[in-house]
Amino acid sequence: MSTNPTDLSPRRKRQVALMYHFASLEYLKGLLPRVEDLILYASALADGRAHLDKFLMSERWGARDTSANWSTYGFPSLVEFRETTLWDIQARSRDVYGITGANQCARMLAEYSLMWLTPEQERQFKERFGLVYRYASRIDDVTERDSTMDDYTFWVIWNEHKEAFSRLPRFRVRTDVEGESGKVPPRTGVYIPQDDPWGTPQFAWAGGSLRKDGSRWHGGRLGDAVTFNAMGLEAMETVGGSHIWPWDDGAGAVDFLRRKEIKDWEGNEVRDESDAVALLGGASYGEGVFDPNVAGGTTTRPCKWYYVELLEGEYEDTNEPVAKSVPRRSGPGMYAKTGEHCPYPGVWECVERPVGTQTIAYGVPMPQVDGQDVTWRILKSV
Repeated sequence: MSTNPTDLSPRRKRQVALMYHFASLEYLKGLLPRVEDLILYASALADGRAHLDKFLMSERWGARDTSANWSTYGFPSLVEFRETTLWDIQARSRDVYGITGANQCARMLAEYSLMWLTPEQERQFKERFGLVYRYASRIDDVTERDSTMDDYTFWVIWNEHKEAFSRLPRFRVRTDVEGESGKVPPRTGVYIPQDDPWGTPQFAWAGGSLRKDGSRWHGGRLGDAVTFNAMGLEAMETVGGSHIWPWDDGAGAVDFLRRKEIKDWEGNEVRDESDAVALLGGASYGEGVFDPNVAGGTTTRPCKWYYVELLEGEYEDTNEPVAKSVPRRSGPGMYAKTGEHCPYPGVWECVERPVGTQTIAYGVPMPQVDGQDVTWRILKSV
């Protein structure tokens, strides 16, 4: 990889392309019909189950488990999600960006019972909401300040969405347009660190952010750069940057961490690629032992930035794919058994035994528990 940060490697071009894609008005507009479809689906469920409310009343909980209670207190959070999305679309004309209402909606919905649904209906509703939430979270990844998007995060997201990029857009690094961590940039768009070819890009905007009362604050500022620390850089150089996440060279990452005597979260020797990705991809270690409060293969630092201009309507001649594709399906309801290859990178729990959770990388064989074959269920993707 070139040590010149203004020389956009294929890796960095993909990262920049993702940021412009998720920050685009077109992608934001795509959220609105998804939220509206979810509202219609939820409304139909509530209407179809309303006749059962009289049987769901209880002396202890009152109307808590009824469709009427959910319609009164839970359903409005979906409507608010829609209104927030409309507001965000309108705000783009003023060069104002921000996170979506997805997280707030999810928190509100979690407060209200779905016991008025059948288990299958509840599963389907949560699955549908999960798809909308996942779509919106990509906007949040780009517009949330103090970014934590590291190299591994970009690799996972690229594999989820690379089908959208039959060709990569063309970019031009504008060394005449500079930004600085902690400050609002001179132009809206993607920025790369001036002095670090491994620092991940950030999207920042000149218009700031608007509160609902109309006041403006500096929400569009650039944050600190997310980059590899000394251990991360050594791992990339030893294993090979083009292989460290796709796991074509996964054994090399495991061997590297064993030689460094880095332990997993249980204080044991690193066993497989899932341990390695947890330790190198933004998880952590301290004193040679896993520590969830210390950054592992990554670090952050303030820096100066260059603007990367998107050349509208221009594309690269080729777009070389990465080595391995991650399936796009994910979310609650995905299961895998011991020995099967992990169908999606994420945090998994054992169904049969309460042994805690494990972060497992895509393609890694699902582990045993105490020497026994078990079933695993995904809790969240990474």
